[in-house]
Amino acid sequence: MTKKQIHKEIRKQFYEVINEKFPQYDIDSDGFGRVQLVDGRNAIEYHMSRHTLCGYSDNSKQCHDDELEMEELLNEIVKQYNI
Repeated sequence: MTKKQIHKEIRKQFYEVINEKFPQYDIDSDGFGRVQLVDGRNAIEYHMSRHTLCGYSDNSKQCHDDELEMEELLNEIVKQYNI
């Protein structure tokens, strides 16, 4: 696989995990390399090239907890590809 294909596969698997384990979050892309996972007034940014998450400081406690769990799951996916 090329690096581009690897990044695409990581994103695909991550979105599947979000849809399965966190259905309350809508996936919204800005078209510039960042995706927002939105649940009402809570939002978590997913940086597609770095495969990192960044939540806002005014998110709810539940959203912060979700972000930590998402990050663990994302890191497991990324580790499979050694990038």
